[in-house]
Amino acid sequence: PKPGPVALDRLQAGVLAGGTSSGNPLTKFDARASLKFGASYRLIDFPMANIINSGLKRAFVLTQFNSYTLNQHVQAAYPPEVFGFGSQGYVDVLPSFQTVDEKDWSFGSADCVRRHYKAGSLRGPSFVEEPEAYLILSGEALYRMDYQEMLRTHNETGAGITIATVSRRIGDLDVTNLGVCGVAPTEAGTRARGEVFAFQERPSVEELQTVAVGSPDDATDPPLTDCDVHVNMGVYIFSKTAMDSLLGVIELCSERLDFGKDILPMAISSGVEVRAHVHEGYWQPIRNLREWYDANLSLCKTKSDEQNAMSVIDAEFPIYTVPRCLPPARFRGEVYSEGSIVSEGVVVGDGATVVDSIVGPCVVLGEGVQVRGSIFIGHQETGYLHGDGAPDVGKNSVLMNCVVHSDVVIGEGCVLTNEAGVLEHNGVDIQSGKGYMIQDGIIVFMPGTTVEPGTVI
Repeated sequence: PKPGPVALDRLQAGVLAGGTSSGNPLTKFDARASLKFGASYRLIDFPMANIINSGLKRAFVLTQFNSYTLNQHVQAAYPPEVFGFGSQGYVDVLPSFQTVDEKDWSFGSADCVRRHYKAGSLRGPSFVEEPEAYLILSGEALYRMDYQEMLRTHNETGAGITIATVSRRIGDLDVTNLGVCGVAPTEAGTRARGEVFAFQERPSVEELQTVAVGSPDDATDPPLTDCDVHVNMGVYIFSKTAMDSLLGVIELCSERLDFGKDILPMAISSGVEVRAHVHEGYWQPIRNLREWYDANLSLCKTKSDEQNAMSVIDAEFPIYTVPRCLPPARFRGEVYSEGSIVSEGVVVGDGATVVDSIVGPCVVLGEGVQVRGSIFIGHQETGYLHGDGAPDVGKNSVLMNCVVHSDVVIGEGCVLTNEAGVLEHNGVDIQSGKGYMIQDGIIVFMPGTTVEPGTVI
């Protein structure tokens, strides 16, 4: 028999904070969900905003890697009051753990959820009723969604598992790094709540042909690259029955266990009803440095373009984060700025230029500095490195396509533009961790690095 409808207050949210990524040197210091974004936020703030604005009152953040900054952020950004006064809402961090029987850390996202589910951690405190379903979602993607709508799809279709998907043209995707679904049309002829009959993680061309919408059958049909495919957003609702039958039965795990690669194909093959909830708006996963960099800079574009990160920021859909008591930005003299975000506590020197860039809190740019297409992570307080007003970037230095982490000092007259077009380079000292890397043509300066005056990269 199909399960009964799940009430919103019986839906437990679990946010997966993710681990390291060889495609992003910034995750050497922070979990992916903890990466700074848009000067003021961290990536986890966006799925957490979806949870809070959807009316959910209970959420766990499941950490696996480099979780110190994430723990601090969650505790400071999400007091019970963000759920409404007197609402008994909460956000809590569930760290990865070992047991007598499982002496290793968790192997993948599904194994992390499995361990907490079997240990009873996901049940929540005793003063709330036991969950009837679980909302499991990635903590490192940008989108805006009302999870009540997804729960409605889950309830009205009677699904055991509901997957959030987006329809995308195959030619616009790097499908080698995504999971895709085969979604059957409903009686109404749409796939909005269609049954998921196949799931492929990092599919081959042959596998794509089985799930593509409008897949070519002969030479007269459009090429495969012009067809659409339903992409997995990493957002799932599992009924308690599905959790019990798929994760609850696994006693021990000694190899990687992920939702996309393992659990969803297992569910489909074992007869669990899996439905698609199609998301129509912007969605961008942040899996590597290039995606993080491009999504950050897209905040500087106009909101009229619905396919950029600015579309997820709206006064009627607030994004919650840690409040900071910092002075406003100061511009000393004549400064040219275009298409940029200049955060609180920033000081910009006379004659400086800031174009298509994000300058995080409390960064000091010296006189005549030129910054284009660059991102400064920023500091927690003014005068953080060398006293109030002393520049982090020295006089007349030029930066283009750079990511500058906190605690970096750049001397006068530096030219940091990667004019030679180098795609990959590792200039980081193994022992100290200081220095710079070039990844996908982007120069990344690691924390604590000092760039000597006159340096050319």
